Amino acid sequence: MPQELDERVIQDLEQAATEHLAWLKRVHLALLFGDGVPEAPAALPATVETMARRGRGGGAGACANRQEALAKLCRLRRRMQDEAVHLSAKARGGEGLGADEYLSFMATVEAYDHQARLVGSMLRQALAETDPLTGVHNRQGMLRDLEREWTRAQRTGQPCCLAIADLDHFKTINDTYGHPAGDQVLRAAARFFVRRLRSYDTVYRYGGEEFLFLLPNTDNETARRVLDRLRTLMARLPVSLADGTRITITVSIGLAAMSAEDGPEQAIARADEACYRAKHEGRNRVCVATEEPRPAPVSTFGAAMPVPFGRSFPPFPSINPLLPCRGNGSDEAAPR
Repeated sequence: MPQELDERVIQDLEQAATEHLAWLKRVHLALLFGDGVPEAPAALPATVETMARRGRGGGAGACANRQEALAKLCRLRRRMQDEAVHLSAKARGGEGLGADEYLSFMATVEAYDHQARLVGSMLRQALAETDPLTGVHNRQGMLRDLEREWTRAQRTGQPCCLAIADLDHFKTINDTYGHPAGDQVLRAAARFFVRRLRSYDTVYRYGGEEFLFLLPNTDNETARRVLDRLRTLMARLPVSLADGTRITITVSIGLAAMSAEDGPEQAIARADEACYRAKHEGRNRVCVATEEPRPAPVSTFGAAMPVPFGRSFPPFPSINPLLPCRGNGSDEAAPR
């Protein structure tokens, strides 16, 4: 879900909570003094209802959990309003209200309040784990997810891979067209990865022009085919800049498996090495990490991730024939 929608839903839920409290006071006045059936508050905002509808049919991951939580909130709100109308009508007609009926209504009110707080907490967590530029997950969520998938793979014996994808010649794009164009390319790349990878894969902004893919239940060979298809398709879909310029974007990808002996930190290090090998061998390709794991950086998993390992390969030609030329079309020594 885009970050802007998350922020809008949080604001709309806060406004709905204020309206809900005022409505609940009117309900109690009607029950105490028979003042008539209180008007139901306005329906939940369109952003909330839309997300609830999208949540039907299920899905994988935290996004589906948020949508189901919102759908439950909508159902509780409708039930609460129906019960209030029923009780208020009885009070207006002079019928006595049983304690059981009132307690049942208040139980629904409490369930609605609890669900509203839960949804707000889930959305705030989602915002904290979302990259503000691209709308995909950031490192904060990545660390927890990698650890969870690695643990699950150990328990079930299913394979699990991760990959680091680095946009080719990104420095040239920034230098030639400006940083706003670079931001546009990053957003377009993130949307492309999310749409073209499988529904159960996850995309993270790893840093700069690098993205990390989590590929659960996937062995090396299957992951290589998926990623090779991804980078081939990406090279066929140019990005249109604000001034009408169309830029072809390619990506170099390093792939590594997580295993009992090679956990998340080591797999990231090996994928990073494989990604640089893809750059060194000509870019726009997928390289699979070697089986020999490199020692992981000294840190605790869950702490701030280390800066990617320093690179010392010699310079090599870096003119991208796929980029439209301005000036001489060249750049300085070997940007990634």
